[in-house]
Amino acid sequence: MIIRKIALCISIMTMSFLCETLLAQAVKIGGEVRTRTEYRDGFQAPIGSRDSAALVSSIRTRVNLTYTTNVLKAKITLQDSRIAGQTDPGTATTGTTSVYEAWGEYLFAPGISAAIGRQSLEYDDKRIFSASNWSNTGNAHDALLLKYTSTAFTAHLGSAYNSAKDENASKSLLLVNGKQYYKYLNYLWLTKSIGSLNASAIWVNEGFQKDTVAKGGQLLKTNYRNTVGGNLWYNNENFPVNAYLTGYYQFGHQYNMSKKVIQSIDAYMLAAKLQGNINKMFSLTAGEDYYSGSSATIAATKTNTFNKLYGANHNYNGFMEYWKTPKAQGLSDLYFNLTAKPTDKLSAEVAFHKFDYAKRPKAGNKDLGSELDVTVNYTLSPEVALQGGYSTYFLTNAAKLAKSTSSYKTFEDKTQQWAYVMITFKPAFLNVK
Repeated sequence: MIIRKIALCISIMTMSFLCETLLAQAVKIGGEVRTRTEYRDGFQAPIGSRDSAALVSSIRTRVNLTYTTNVLKAKITLQDSRIAGQTDPGTATTGTTSVYEAWGEYLFAPGISAAIGRQSLEYDDKRIFSASNWSNTGNAHDALLLKYTSTAFTAHLGSAYNSAKDENASKSLLLVNGKQYYKYLNYLWLTKSIGSLNASAIWVNEGFQKDTVAKGGQLLKTNYRNTVGGNLWYNNENFPVNAYLTGYYQFGHQYNMSKKVIQSIDAYMLAAKLQGNINKMFSLTAGEDYYSGSSATIAATKTNTFNKLYGANHNYNGFMEYWKTPKAQGLSDLYFNLTAKPTDKLSAEVAFHKFDYAKRPKAGNKDLGSELDVTVNYTLSPEVALQGGYSTYFLTNAAKLAKSTSSYKTFEDKTQQWAYVMITFKPAFLNVK
């Protein structure tokens, strides 16, 4: 009798534990199907009047699987990226299907966790680390991430070590599309809020291999690039003007693959913007982004050109992406945005950019022209969103020289323009709590 009672108590306790565990679990399966059709008639670089404009449609498909308990969180994102027309109707082999994200996170104690695996990293205004959502493939890193989170303070410590391939001796240089990729990555990000004032600080240390194999069969020296800085912003709903300040300093060494030399780095980036509400419908933003550059007479072993690291390319320096990667002479982007939001579902923005070199190039002046961007967003439902835009670039001789491999006269005077329509579907296939 006593044994039966003990067995019954154990059964009840076990069932209670299982029920509590099941109730603490959450499983979500969501997706994204995004199509974007672009009219490119001078996108990213000037196009001559004898060249035909391109009409290109890209398709990105994602399936997101998320599992959450009281102490565990895991996510897997499958992704397929392709251009409409690359795949013959009778086949299904063209395109890029991959695992965009695959990571697990464990909560060791309240506010303290660790995540490991392939994961997208985004911080602050996405200048240094960004998931780069505009891109059809996005950005993600294979990293270990330690997190501490409290009510007003957050700290992230990240680390990554990369290999070019599965090998028994480290002899392979990491290259991605001809660009050298980091061997080591370590960073520390801190942020704190005090009322309406917010501050963040970041330190990023990257290690790059100089070459494959050196004398004696050992790797040549690893060069380390450091980026330190942060952001300070003020945001108060009861105050009509918000401010955002950004500053980064870059130092260390890097191997210049085109010049075949090790360069010492001394560069910086500064940005400031003010946003004010004209009324309930309209707001105005004014700001400037400044990337330091190298003079035409600088020694080959030195550079003052700031590297944007892994930030968002499309978000800054104009939507036509002429200067998504500033030239060696650096860049100044003075901009003004007017935003209108007549309804919760509809918004529109008009932006004007004035571009200049930070340093005078060998030929020509610093005037890189200007750009006008118009963007409209409309949300049909929580699962369906529409976005469209039109941009035009006002070229100067300096801009033509900067984007051309020959004389600027190669480009005849014509309207440089770009337009797009993007439709995004985000279905929720399963949501079990």
